[in-house]
Amino acid sequence: MTTRNYDILVWGATGFTGSRLVEYLALNAPAGTRVAIGGRNRSKIEAVRAKLAAKHPMAPISLESMDILIGDSQNAQDMHAIASQTRVVASTVGPYSIYGEQLVRACVEEVTDYCDITAEVPWVHDMNRELNDQAVRNNVHIVSLCGFDCIPADLGCLMLAQYSREHIQQPLLHVKGSIVGIRGGVSGGTMATLGNQLGIEARRLWKGVKAQMSGSSTPQSQPPNGKETNRAVVHYDQTLGRWQGFWVMSIINSMATKWAGRELNYGPGFSYAETMTARNVFMAIAQTLGFVYLAALMFFSATRNLLCMLRAIPRPGEGPSDKFMKSGFFSLHLEAFSETEVFYGKVSGSSDPGYSETIKYLGESALCLAFDRDESFRPGIYPPSVAIGNKLLDRLRNRGCQFDVARKIIPASHDSAKKVK
Repeated sequence: MTTRNYDILVWGATGFTGSRLVEYLALNAPAGTRVAIGGRNRSKIEAVRAKLAAKHPMAPISLESMDILIGDSQNAQDMHAIASQTRVVASTVGPYSIYGEQLVRACVEEVTDYCDITAEVPWVHDMNRELNDQAVRNNVHIVSLCGFDCIPADLGCLMLAQYSREHIQQPLLHVKGSIVGIRGGVSGGTMATLGNQLGIEARRLWKGVKAQMSGSSTPQSQPPNGKETNRAVVHYDQTLGRWQGFWVMSIINSMATKWAGRELNYGPGFSYAETMTARNVFMAIAQTLGFVYLAALMFFSATRNLLCMLRAIPRPGEGPSDKFMKSGFFSLHLEAFSETEVFYGKVSGSSDPGYSETIKYLGESALCLAFDRDESFRPGIYPPSVAIGNKLLDRLRNRGCQFDVARKIIPASHDSAKKVK
């Protein structure tokens, strides 16, 4: 790679997540890191930079000195000009199936590493099919899915697969995830991406929904110790002693973890299923139907626009307050099955998972690509576990994220342990 002007470019710096990623890097990147910020509107980016500089005048990475790069995400020439100036791009501009393709193509061709927070797994698969061979030849790392969807499930399964190989000497066959506690907000950008994803990928996603509802996404073979893994989405979890219902991110996380499992050879027919804990069977049914109802409303542009007009959902660029995000948390319980053993994992965070934790995940992914590259990195277009897995896992643990594995059920760490009831 030729000498570049910048180590990391934050693309989409004026968005709700992008501006907070700029702030995160200014406060947490190593001294001397060259960070640039980019987007479509110079005046808006200058306003974000000025606001953050006033908020953090003594930040380790000077916000005032961050250069601004301008371009149109759908203009190939602009994206090449931008990608050629930096070693790493961290993109928060979605929906990625609309605004991400030209930037990814430019990064592959300009030999620039890239990370994003898309949850659009079918789009990532499309990019992999079209560009992976070229990315491998160019030794470029295109790392998507670096947000709350899908880092906890993706790196959690990597952690469990490695534990199974090293301590049990058996392949990992299945992981059952359960969100046992969560508090977080949602931004307008997330809702826009959800609406686009439902519209474009409805058929593929509906197959995933049906598989989750019927329990057919889990293995058909008998698990060890008589444990049942082939469950319907609404069921009573004997291990946790709690009812489980549908979890909106389960389809995306299942796609990503199965993909990683094939690439990293977790075990024959590896599968992942995920649900959300409920207080009782009625709440499990209610939350499942609620997610289906929301998806139906978001599917049609007319009802989606009406919800925005009524302020029932935030507009793009809007999101939860800093105070609300600090009060957030999540706790993901993982039950892992090898050929003869059952063991457990825990992934948790002590702030809003969709924003504060996601910004941490993406920021550390960008820093990992910029400064941690070694022979363990795998070039191509892949989920985080495949491309930069253990290096990123180490970074997140050092930043206080809980990724633990043991033979017994693990309690959540951080403040989330106090918040989960």
